[in-house]
Amino acid sequence: MAPPTPDHKSYPKTTPPSILLVILDIHPLSWSLLASPPPLPSVPDQPIIDKAQATPISLPDFVLLLMVFLNAHLASRWGNEVVVYGASAGRAKLLYPPPSNAIAGPSKPRPNTYHPFQLLDTRIEEGLKEMAEEEQRRIENGHIKSLNQPPAMVSALTKALCFVNRIIPHTSASAALVDPTATQDPSAATTTGPDKPETRILVINATPGENVSNSSSSDLDQTNGNGNADGQVDGTAPNGKSGNGGQMRGGYVGLMNCVFAAQKAKVPIDVLSLPPPSIDASPPIFLQQAAHLTEGIYWQWNGRGGLLQYLHALYLPPLSLRHHPFAVPPQDAVGFRAVCFCHHKTLDVGFVCSVCLSIFCEPRPVCLMCKTRFPIKSIPTLKSLATYIEPIPVPDTVPPPPIPKGSKAHNNNNENNKKDKNRSMINGGSGRGEPIEID
Repeated sequence: MAPPTPDHKSYPKTTPPSILLVILDIHPLSWSLLASPPPLPSVPDQPIIDKAQATPISLPDFVLLLMVFLNAHLASRWGNEVVVYGASAGRAKLLYPPPSNAIAGPSKPRPNTYHPFQLLDTRIEEGLKEMAEEEQRRIENGHIKSLNQPPAMVSALTKALCFVNRIIPHTSASAALVDPTATQDPSAATTTGPDKPETRILVINATPGENVSNSSSSDLDQTNGNGNADGQVDGTAPNGKSGNGGQMRGGYVGLMNCVFAAQKAKVPIDVLSLPPPSIDASPPIFLQQAAHLTEGIYWQWNGRGGLLQYLHALYLPPLSLRHHPFAVPPQDAVGFRAVCFCHHKTLDVGFVCSVCLSIFCEPRPVCLMCKTRFPIKSIPTLKSLATYIEPIPVPDTVPPPPIPKGSKAHNNNNENNKKDKNRSMINGGSGRGEPIEID
């Protein structure tokens, strides 16, 4: 009896250590919405899901679930590491690991407790309390409008990429974070192997994408539509509120710079969006673009519980095991819409400056960024032409990608087609299908 042929897709003998960088949105206004969510719409086609009611979630409850998930990540392999950043209203801070000048750990270790678990849980709890005290002091000092600022996601992403650049040697793909024009040496050491760490970023978003802090156009016109009097775009309006689509402090340009840097360094950005459809019907399109461009996972919570199961099933497997033996969930269609630099609104049709490539929602005689002047006579023509442009509809799900030629799946598909053709010819057909009889 012949021995069985080995399978081409075998399980890896070992997986490299994984470094998980978590960015947690702790904006107080966002978590107040999640703590008292509105009723969910009924799903008559799926009665089992329809029976589940809306699950309120508070920040302390979610932090407990997050600690269980992070402990599972540390326990899954020796050498795994965790880095946690907190993004609050207008500022970001490193929660874990503690800085070098901080106390090494708790004064009283708990018995029957794995010491790294206790260090992680204690430090994250202390860091969140420190950020809450800072927010309380800002309110007591009269800076109440600071709560209207969006979470500093761009600042946290920048700090996470800088952390990756410090811990990964420059011979790897992360050298692109230092010099984007540098080419990798084929003979240099690579980052693949049992001892080379895999880095990934998990963004836990709690801020609705479109329904928070919509700024009025009258306030923006007072500052030439830039968000401040200096003509700079910072992602916020003069009154501290973000625009329709500029829900992250740092702006669209800063976020895209972080995304392209992570894409160049091959660092995937995973996104878990907590606001359910009852709170936010439209997803945060920029975070969705970040996950798509860096080959990460984007998932929006349905508001019916099971957060710990989602974290373990979707975000616990490392990069080397995501496609085999595990599988990535189907991703929703991504809307690659841009944001205007004048009102921070997402656009289907925009007008681009031919000099600095800035995007505006309406034609302007003077570019707000580079101050280039355009002929005024062309503005009515551009407005009339824009009325004939129809936005491209975005499907609900992403269609399956085409099978590349030469792959195993493509060869199996061709073999199946040949077998069907031969079977039809044996049965009396011509290979093109059964003959049609005409009376």
